[in-house]
Amino acid sequence: MRSPALIPLVCVCLGVAMLGAPAQDASHIYGIHSWGWGAGGLLQGKSGWSVEVVHTEPYPFDLTHADAVQIVAEGFTLIIRIDYQAPSQTLPETSGAIASYVSGCAAKVAEFGDVCHTWILGNEFNADFGGSVPVATAESVYRQAADAIHAAQPEAIVLVGAIAPWNATLTGSGPYPSNRQWLNYFYDLVQRLGGDADGFAIHAYGGRGGDSDPRDDDEMGFGVYQRWMEIIDSHPEASQRPVYLTEMNHAADGDGATPGFPLYPYSAGYIQRLFEEIGTWNELEPHRIRCACWFSHANGGFPGYNISTNGQMADDFRDAASHSNWIGADTTGVGTGMWAIYR
Repeated sequence: MRSPALIPLVCVCLGVAMLGAPAQDASHIYGIHSWGWGAGGLLQGKSGWSVEVVHTEPYPFDLTHADAVQIVAEGFTLIIRIDYQAPSQTLPETSGAIASYVSGCAAKVAEFGDVCHTWILGNEFNADFGGSVPVATAESVYRQAADAIHAAQPEAIVLVGAIAPWNATLTGSGPYPSNRQWLNYFYDLVQRLGGDADGFAIHAYGGRGGDSDPRDDDEMGFGVYQRWMEIIDSHPEASQRPVYLTEMNHAADGDGATPGFPLYPYSAGYIQRLFEEIGTWNELEPHRIRCACWFSHANGGFPGYNISTNGQMADDFRDAASHSNWIGADTTGVGTGMWAIYR
């Protein structure tokens, strides 16, 4: 029996269907978060990804449809993250707010469905800066919003929002030590959703203490991505769902004295090493990671993290796209070049 809340979505679904389906997803892993003018030149002819953000509550800096069209025209597969309210409530908690968010998600599909079919619900909502949303609430919101999105766009891939690594605000039921709250939270959420989730977004950052090589990081650095994969693969159905690394960078230690600027400077070659790490994972492991997106390209709140204002970052990204062929899609005969010069 159709929920009364979903009846208005029939017209939304028809509207999206008339617009046509987006192009085929990128096969390479090269990605960015927060597109800006000039980003298309990073890809060097390869396919890539761009993660962008909208809110269901009014927010003046949201992605526009015109920019979304431009992003796709430049060769990026678009992933849109749908948050609830800026700056610190990425998923709602109360029944009224949840209902508003669910209908807002359907509206975003109506607005962007001609250029996007991959959606992330919320962001780092286990943390205080993401809303401190309990696991059970996060599960409920995902199920309701995913149903609304699928009603509007049947081919949609709705991703569980990424969990903040190393954040102890909330925990969940899981097998990890009590001081690994973020792992237990994600474990609990994955076990609750299982195969009912279309896929998962994950975050991983490196560069602790100024370290210039993320390829040997443990779970307190960039290696946390392996823990996320371990948790996803612990559920037999979740292990068959796609995974998207939607934020990565060299700033695991966060900001320095100046807000929006990382504590340690960018090390030349770091982006190549990140792509190599994920590309190598995809060559060796059966459960591949579809994309690896640098945070960020042109995010006004994080000027010191942006490729758009850092020539070394831009050169490294272009060099990676030019001289490696890291694949995220589930295909055979993938990958060339191991960036041996950076080992």
